[in-house]
Amino acid sequence: MPTTRKFVINKNPNIASLYTIRSSDILGTIWKYLGRYKSVKYTQSVLTPQITQNSALIGKKAEQIAFTIRQAEDYFSAARNGDISIKPLLIYYGILGLAKCLIISGDNKYTLDATPLDYAEHGTHGLSWKVNTSDNNQILARKSNALTKEFCITKTAGIYPLFRKCYADVLPPNNTKIDIKTLLSLIGENWQVYQAYFSKAPNVYGCDDPKNGDAETLGDSKQIIGGFSDYYHLFHKRGSESVEQCLKRLFPELDALYDKPSNNYRSKQAITAMDSHIVFSRTRTLQGFALVQPFTSFKITDFDIYFLLFFILSNLSRYRQDKWHKITERIAVPDEFFLIENLFEVVQYKFPLLILQELENKDYRFIGDVATFG
Repeated sequence: MPTTRKFVINKNPNIASLYTIRSSDILGTIWKYLGRYKSVKYTQSVLTPQITQNSALIGKKAEQIAFTIRQAEDYFSAARNGDISIKPLLIYYGILGLAKCLIISGDNKYTLDATPLDYAEHGTHGLSWKVNTSDNNQILARKSNALTKEFCITKTAGIYPLFRKCYADVLPPNNTKIDIKTLLSLIGENWQVYQAYFSKAPNVYGCDDPKNGDAETLGDSKQIIGGFSDYYHLFHKRGSESVEQCLKRLFPELDALYDKPSNNYRSKQAITAMDSHIVFSRTRTLQGFALVQPFTSFKITDFDIYFLLFFILSNLSRYRQDKWHKITERIAVPDEFFLIENLFEVVQYKFPLLILQELENKDYRFIGDVATFG
């Protein structure tokens, strides 16, 4: 179980579309919902039933979340209007602020001052952008103009691992290298672009949105996976692999953790964290994807993708202004900026929504003037 904060998989009661919100200004509406946390009184009302062991800290936590939400919103807003030379840095600090809000909201001793997030153990990002000078591949990646070879190194102490413990069971091993190409392979919004550029199947497989909770009995935390799209079999199959063989190679959890009593897969046990079973992602247009994990020792979620990606980009724009300029002005060889250009907009929608869903334990879906079922 995640240790920083209690994770809830069943965020949608058995009432169709209860948390589906229609709006002509989706981004503005997401921030209106998150903006309720700028009210200390509202934040206290949300935290009170969730925090029992550290109830004496509820007032302080509510106040600090209110301040931090406000600042995070300002960072994201500034990024929308800011020049590309500083946009990654503004977005990353917005992400960092929202991550701290989720950490503080847990039934734990963490606040911005008391058992503070600025102690030695947690006062770092929990990631490193430094090159290992004994690793020639890292040296060459940093010296080149290639965007997709840029990387970060994970650490087991700092804000990122503390944040990850809000929703995941397993931390990446210390000093794990994760590059931009790997992160891009896991983004459903861009899978066609990835496929076309790298001539390689991305690490996503289209599927119906899974039903989380109420799978067998009301209130349970099991999961039902709807149909996997055979279309993605065309990109992922090896030789004469059948659809079923391909799926079980890509997702070994299907054999180990799921039953198939009918056409759908159903988890045998409760989902305890985002990484306890197959990891899923949902695009802004509500298209569902199962994420094919590139590492065997831990799993990457949407939270990780955008936290890590913008940590890398923020460091690139802050410390290698020359390289970032060449990339964004499309004069670098290879020209790879188009691979991430739309993600400055996607993250504005996606990361705040993910935080909102966790803070409220509600599966909010914000859509435009489009009719949907479910």
